[in-house]
Amino acid sequence: MRPPSAGAFMSAYQNRDSMNGFLFESSISIYTASTSDSAMKTPENEHSPSVWEDVVENEWPFDFGLSILHFKNHLGLGFGFQFLNPYISLGAAFDHFGIMGWTDWRLIAVCNGEPEAFRGGISVMEQILPTPNLSVGLFQFASRTEALYMAGGGDVWVPYKEDDVSNSYSCWDDDTDCYWKKEKSDFAEPYYYGFIEFGGGTYVRYKMNAVLGLGLEFRYSYDVTYKANRLAFTMNLFLG
Repeated sequence: MRPPSAGAFMSAYQNRDSMNGFLFESSISIYTASTSDSAMKTPENEHSPSVWEDVVENEWPFDFGLSILHFKNHLGLGFGFQFLNPYISLGAAFDHFGIMGWTDWRLIAVCNGEPEAFRGGISVMEQILPTPNLSVGLFQFASRTEALYMAGGGDVWVPYKEDDVSNSYSCWDDDTDCYWKKEKSDFAEPYYYGFIEFGGGTYVRYKMNAVLGLGLEFRYSYDVTYKANRLAFTMNLFLG
């Protein structure tokens, strides 16, 4: 679960009077992250700080998104997918200001009888309209984000638990009782991990005709969990 597009949310408000208030959006996002040895913070259950150097280096670098947003006056509701992960968004918007919150299905999910960790956040947007067809905006956000990384082909770090008889078994990597060990692997496998980030960015959106629009979005954030700098670039196609 990554922060959804701020530009898409504000575009849905701008297009609330067309297509019965609905806007359809597709996007592709590219991600990159960097950290340094001196800034590395190792979570309590980590056995080695090099684990998260490997994670950042092998993080999944892009995703595809689809969403549908609907505005009734100033209130907006959205539903979408990032890859196959469903999420919802809810907020309010005006010509020059908006606020949006979001979360994914794990808000109500459980794993092994325990609630899943929350994934979601909140974004505040400011916007100007140089022309009727052009929107330029800034946004700020706080998020508990979830990211994928691929591990495989050699020594990889995997999460595990030990029960009362010292038999190890796998567990979710954000479980408070998880530990880590190295295993040999010939194939790349997907894992996910969560982190808290604060950041902001800018977007521009151009309406090409009555129903079609294009958008670009840039986002910078600071990952306070793993002391990483994160960048995201998003390209949007709007229909509405």
